[in-house]
Amino acid sequence: KNKMINTIHYFADCETSGFCPKKNALLEICIIKHIDRKEVDRLYLKIHPSSQDIIEEGALACNGLKPSKWSKEEASNPKEAAVLIQKFLVHEKCNHVYFVCHNTNFDPRFIKGFGKKHGVNIQLPRMKIDTVHLSAAVLIPLGLANHKMDTIRAFLSLSSEGSHTATKDAEDVVTLFNLFSPIPKETHQATVLCWLGNLVWLARKLHKNQGKNND
Repeated sequence: KNKMINTIHYFADCETSGFCPKKNALLEICIIKHIDRKEVDRLYLKIHPSSQDIIEEGALACNGLKPSKWSKEEASNPKEAAVLIQKFLVHEKCNHVYFVCHNTNFDPRFIKGFGKKHGVNIQLPRMKIDTVHLSAAVLIPLGLANHKMDTIRAFLSLSSEGSHTATKDAEDVVTLFNLFSPIPKETHQATVLCWLGNLVWLARKLHKNQGKNND
């Protein structure tokens, strides 16, 4: 039997008040920690913006957050949140540690920038996995129109309830990763069968969607 390689995955999503970590706020974050493909812990934070942060109404219209109405106890202050994020990312000794999100050009950059802005050196895993790339490789040839998470949800008939919240989006990152990257089993053959099962599930979803479109 093959020994399972010890791996740690951090699946993450953050909701912000804009696209620039220097001037905009990190308002909500969810990080889900998996060891050997099983959830062992998660961090969820709502974060008060600082007085210097710019709040763009377009961003709030997308994520539905209303930080101006949050009570003091309802959310963390930025410095405290940055420390909590850094502590959560301290992990057991492991050669295979990954940070997984939907757009590695955004979330890691914003999290690092948020920490720097508040005097905390947030250390993210060096290896990044982007579910945008995984989706592009598998779903674009099958007719996916674009890489937006909402488009992927509709394409795969996944629920959109709670979308554009950090928890829902992070959980859907887990779903996509598990779909495209089979969970290792006791043997290589069993792993392949698991992956084939994922492909059968995907084929059924696409067939169902095609039937709806034809109607």
